[in-house]
Amino acid sequence: MPVLLVNTMGAFAVGDALSATAEDLALMVNVNLGPALWLTQAVAPYMIDRGAGAIVHVAAKPGVEPTTGYAAYSASKAALVHLVRTMDLELRPRGIRVNAIAPAVIATEKNKTFLPPDLLEHAVNPDAIAAVVAFLVSDAAAPVSGAIVPTYGA
Repeated sequence: MPVLLVNTMGAFAVGDALSATAEDLALMVNVNLGPALWLTQAVAPYMIDRGAGAIVHVAAKPGVEPTTGYAAYSASKAALVHLVRTMDLELRPRGIRVNAIAPAVIATEKNKTFLPPDLLEHAVNPDAIAAVVAFLVSDAAAPVSGAIVPTYGA
């Protein structure tokens, strides 16, 4: 039985580079980056023992492509992207694949309550996100590691 880790933890904060506070940045790093490292450290020994494993973390489009208005959030997700690529280099030789998905806006019930309709118009359905994650942890994705998969929607 393969060992899998899918990390969907995350937090979001609005604020441009001139208004972001130390607290904003600390929260974004503590929630968007820290758990990726700690969870990977927790499961990697089991994966190494088996010589195989698949890890998928949830990054975000602003972590790949600069976006105004989300400085602390974007920086934390960019750090996560870099961490995923670093972990890929360190763990791939041990049979462990590490990838991330990078959604834009996700059409969750919570997002629907506060995002304007024009932003939700092209939002990605959570089921579509789940399908991409399911592929990345499957045997069909065996050659894929170190990828940051855009899941931006239509």
